[in-house]
Amino acid sequence: NGSVILTKDDFNELKEQLKPTFLLDLNNRTKLSANEKLNEYLNQGVELKIHERYKTSLRKRWYEIPNISTPPQAFFFKRCNEYPKIIKNDADVLATDSAYKIQMYDDYKIENFIYSFYNSLTLSFAELYGRYYGGGVLELTPNEFKILPVPYIDVNNKDFNSFVVNFKNKSSIKEICKNNDQRILKSIDNSLDDKSINKIFEIREKLYLHRIKTN
Repeated sequence: NGSVILTKDDFNELKEQLKPTFLLDLNNRTKLSANEKLNEYLNQGVELKIHERYKTSLRKRWYEIPNISTPPQAFFFKRCNEYPKIIKNDADVLATDSAYKIQMYDDYKIENFIYSFYNSLTLSFAELYGRYYGGGVLELTPNEFKILPVPYIDVNNKDFNSFVVNFKNKSSIKEICKNNDQRILKSIDNSLDDKSINKIFEIREKLYLHRIKTN
């Protein structure tokens, strides 16, 4: 979505729209045959040949999902179009393998990280480190994501809440970069002038346009 937060209300709305929102954990269940409804459901999967798909075909039991973890503080979606997306997980839901799980160390706040991530320098390096797919889709592997430079700064609740509103109402990620670049980039080097900061802003835009035009 266009927000940096997934709330419980957002998740409930997805459920009401009948989007796939539930995870069925059948790991180490040995008495499936006794559950008629469950077997009926699994047979539908067989009829759809889900058990023949790549990942399910590698499993001992195609319907068992390995390595189910706890809900993370945030998700980073590995593929994107205009800009990489980090979503704060206020809904306390699990992530699929389309997103990387983010958990902060004790001395760091997820709100600060998300705010700090959205600046022209970090997004420029995302364009440089990532790889392109058809239609200009950008993908970052876990290792590429880990080495992105993020000038981490502290923001108070008022500033973060204002950022959340502005992000949701933006017409382009350029608006967010324009708002954030001065504060975030000067945290690296306070001597950076407006011309230098604007140059970094232009570099990000140039890299983005190159990606979508060449794919």
